[in-house]
Amino acid sequence: MLVVIIQCEDVVKRCSGFLCMNDFYEKIGKFENYSDDVRYMAITCGGCCGNLLTPKLENLGMRLRKAGLNKDDVVIHFASCVCSDNAHRLPCPFMNRMKALLKRKGFNNIVLGTHVSKKAEEKRRAGIYKKWE
Repeated sequence: MLVVIIQCEDVVKRCSGFLCMNDFYEKIGKFENYSDDVRYMAITCGGCCGNLLTPKLENLGMRLRKAGLNKDDVVIHFASCVCSDNAHRLPCPFMNRMKALLKRKGFNNIVLGTHVSKKAEEKRRAGIYKKWE
């Protein structure tokens, strides 16, 4: 199995993705049910409006076939910077469009979220950030 995290193109310019990666390897939160043999990779959305995600998905599909894997062996996580109100930005207005692109390309295992910070959760409880969808 392969977990692919889609990060925001803009946010990745100032966020290393360390906390998402760390949560994956520590099996925290959204990653708690993955076994130790699951592999991990991160890509960006390609920028607004997510159109450049399509060639990345086509490339991934080709690489999977050559490796003898199929798209059902892949779980796509939208990074929290894409799908939730957080310190970096509001939720991506193109997320549903990107989900449709994923499904069109045959990637149906989609999860919303990666790392969830304690500060962001406090701000959600206080009403400063919107709750997760």
